[in-house]
Amino acid sequence: MNYVFVNGTILTMDDSCPKVEAVLIENGKIVKCGTQEEVLSCKTQDTVLVDLQGKTLLPGFIDGHSHFSGLASALSQCDLSRTENFQDIVTSMKAFIEKRNIPKGQWVVGTNYDHNFLQEKRHPDKMVLDEISKEYPIMVVHASSHMGVCNSLGLEIQGLTENTKDPEGGCYGRIQGSRELNGYMEENAFVACRNQMPMPGIEDMMENFKQAQEIYASYGITTIQEGMVTEQLFQILEYACKKQELYLDLVGYLDLEHCRTLLTQRQELLHQYTNHFRIGGYKVFLDGSPQGRTAWMLEPYEQAEDGYCGYPIHSDEKLEALVLAALEDGQQLLAHCNGDAAAEQYIRVFEKVAKEHPQYTTNRPVMIHAQLVQEEQLKRMKEISMMPSFFVAHVYYWGDIHIQNFGKARAKRISPAGTALRFHLPFTFHQDSPVLMPNVLETIWCAASRVTKAGVQLEENEKISVYDGLKAMTIHGAYQYGEEQSKGMIKEGYVADLIILDKNPLEVPVEEVKNVKVLETIKEGKTIYKRK
Repeated sequence: MNYVFVNGTILTMDDSCPKVEAVLIENGKIVKCGTQEEVLSCKTQDTVLVDLQGKTLLPGFIDGHSHFSGLASALSQCDLSRTENFQDIVTSMKAFIEKRNIPKGQWVVGTNYDHNFLQEKRHPDKMVLDEISKEYPIMVVHASSHMGVCNSLGLEIQGLTENTKDPEGGCYGRIQGSRELNGYMEENAFVACRNQMPMPGIEDMMENFKQAQEIYASYGITTIQEGMVTEQLFQILEYACKKQELYLDLVGYLDLEHCRTLLTQRQELLHQYTNHFRIGGYKVFLDGSPQGRTAWMLEPYEQAEDGYCGYPIHSDEKLEALVLAALEDGQQLLAHCNGDAAAEQYIRVFEKVAKEHPQYTTNRPVMIHAQLVQEEQLKRMKEISMMPSFFVAHVYYWGDIHIQNFGKARAKRISPAGTALRFHLPFTFHQDSPVLMPNVLETIWCAASRVTKAGVQLEENEKISVYDGLKAMTIHGAYQYGEEQSKGMIKEGYVADLIILDKNPLEVPVEEVKNVKVLETIKEGKTIYKRK
């Protein structure tokens, strides 16, 4: 079906031609943009005229970073985001087990508890989770997805005992004065535990994939990311690809440390989408969570014992080998860096490897989250074409926690998008779903207002305009994925990935941007979501 869109505000996100009166779509591509007269003269008898009725049309949003399968899996797990204390967790999990009629012995998972907002101001332990049940292995996952807790049966099934050693880049919680595990685990200890858990049945996963895509589409996102592809997950994604279960473009990043060989096995997925799936490159983790106090910092946390600064995941030597491997393979590298020490390590090591191996291109490396990256570090990032992808919604959701953890001076500069803009350093935004729902317009509001939940104004010089926020989610998103010649703008020859909003976000007060609604999402010329 071919369409002409008229009678609305059409934001192209093309600085050379910011607005047009009409757009012609044929066979999933944009074939004509211009005045209404110019575009209507090109339509055929098969072209459908779409009256925007004053609404706003712009390019589909491009997800800077998320975990698509994580959001999909969370749909089959117990949501603990509204729990206020340990008893709420126990009650919610018991009700979930009963409602779902889960067979005894099957893993039960709860997600999105946050110790920062619990009355106890600490993580639950195995004793709390044992109150839920001793007949089910149970895990609850922190809102950051960097830590979690198992009950006694869960620890037993995983083979975790007092003799289990802390892995490099992670640790297990222990009962005070002993080696006995208390059920808590963070970073690589948590990752190892979660990776050993059985995946849901394949058909259940496909149903969850369908629902997850509906969620992304409802927020206007047409290109999404799988931010850490393990071997087990790769098999599931391949199945979804073969069965044509994907209708949003999904870019997957392989676990560089453990899954490098997958790249050579599926070369055909590297350069183009196959049934909406392709491999974008590699991913590594360099530190943890700022709200969980595992982000690696140059200076100690507030009220830290013994000068605690968080900790790294990898040594410089290990990271050098990983960066070199990515460059040798000609692949883009994404690195999770929240703290300024992690950011420094990534930049320092990348500079060293790039200097020692000038025969390799850098392939637009990305610093994921970049929460506490410093001004001087951003300057150096530009020199090596390294992009930040800011989790700027932290300003609102955890800004007050960051003030507690880092003090006002450091916390006020989190997600320094304003500085990146002044340096002409392209950046993207993300919601790190399932950490947050992929609410793009709320994220843009966070970047433009920089106000915490408690109403604290963080650094105003780091504010950006709503227009620059839209660029982060469109043309810069396309650039991050190396797709700037086909996505991110309403331009002739580009893919017809489009969204219709009820209001023009450039014309409403900043505080109202988060309330702008996505009415329709269009992928390659076909409507995939329509607000009811």
